[in-house]
Amino acid sequence: MIARPIVVIGDTLLDVDVEGDAERLCPDAPVPVVAGSQEHRRPGGAGLAAVLAAEGGAEVVLVAAFGDDHPGRCLLGLLSGRVEVVRLPLQGTTITKTRVRARGQTMLRVDTGDGRACGRPR
Repeated sequence: MIARPIVVIGDTLLDVDVEGDAERLCPDAPVPVVAGSQEHRRPGGAGLAAVLAAEGGAEVVLVAAFGDDHPGRCLLGLLSGRVEVVRLPLQGTTITKTRVRARGQTMLRVDTGDGRACGRPR
């Protein structure tokens, strides 16, 4: 039997976790101040599914739209060498979901981007 690649098709986004500690409240609003932060970036959506399949040992082809913006280039870099990418053009900007976390607990999520796949593979 010949092994064939797994093909993953879907929306890919950039997940960003900002990790830190919250030991006090902001003086001008009753919200925690997250300090000492580190940032971790990873593929989300179909990109995450493709990476997980590849980590399981499968050859994976991801068909998804990527923006020609900083988050889109970051996503392509995170996927490079892990999965084969068939890149579709993206109209708009790459969707990014940023979670601000303190001691493992999500305090806030900020969503940016409005991209949608359009056109043919590049």
